[in-house]
Amino acid sequence: MRHTAALLLLLTLAAPAAAEPGLTAAQSLTAPLGARSAAMGQAFTAVAGGAESLNYNPGALAFSRGFSVTASYLRGFDDAGHSFIGAPLALGAVVLTPGYMHFNAGDIDLNLSDGTTGKVNAETDSAVYACAAWRLGGRLGLGATVKSVRLELAETATASSMLYDFGALYSAGRGLTFGAALLNTGRGFKFEEASDPAPALKRLGAAWQVEINPPNLLDPSTDLVYSDAVLSADWISPYKDRGYYQAGAELNMEMTMGLLVSLRAGYLFDRAAEGMTFGFGFAGKKLALDISFDTGKELNARQQAGLTYKF
Repeated sequence: MRHTAALLLLLTLAAPAAAEPGLTAAQSLTAPLGARSAAMGQAFTAVAGGAESLNYNPGALAFSRGFSVTASYLRGFDDAGHSFIGAPLALGAVVLTPGYMHFNAGDIDLNLSDGTTGKVNAETDSAVYACAAWRLGGRLGLGATVKSVRLELAETATASSMLYDFGALYSAGRGLTFGAALLNTGRGFKFEEASDPAPALKRLGAAWQVEINPPNLLDPSTDLVYSDAVLSADWISPYKDRGYYQAGAELNMEMTMGLLVSLRAGYLFDRAAEGMTFGFGFAGKKLALDISFDTGKELNARQQAGLTYKF
């Protein structure tokens, strides 16, 4: 018991963070898992974004079509790493999406007061997702996710919990959408006698997609067949913490050979360790590649890459 308490204190002070430090366990669940959403400043609650919507608004998955698989890898602060995979499958008006997340915080040196020394993995988290979303009347999407989450600290202390997400996305017409989500609800994580709450989040968002006509309006010399812009904004309220805002933008340009090129940027307001984000993407009929970067204010910046294949 003394060893476990000492390890928990050490990890609080020294473990690499998946996000800004907060009042809860499993902060890895709040990481921007998806290169498109990360590049848009994580302002993704009202965007129908495929598998990565699993981390922002399960209701947005109701607007997925066909079957696709998305895999992404996030290199986080102090070389911490996130892996994520999700696979939305549309069955009429219902979309089923399984997913999996793995987080590795890297190694730390252990030097306890009783003389115990060595090198251990600071933290390993994993989460299995099962999401069902339903599209009603073409305009409203409702979704819910069950997550089985397991945490392991310093290869010694473990805790598990079942968490739940709920979300809705409404298309108001003319490219305007509104989203709301409640994420990571459920009981917390108990390490022997110590217990920490889950990183519950409330999200509200709005997005506007507008077609650019003619498609080469911004540069008449380019040979484009389609172009649009997406503007998004979110308000996020973390568990027992003050709310904050995020905003993003995306410019999509489809060339005559069928290649879609996307440029993205965003900003996270009032964040101690995060600020400007940017990225780009390339998509064909089947395969899409997305890359994102952020400009960390105090810690190492994060980079993320994602691949999507549409069947």
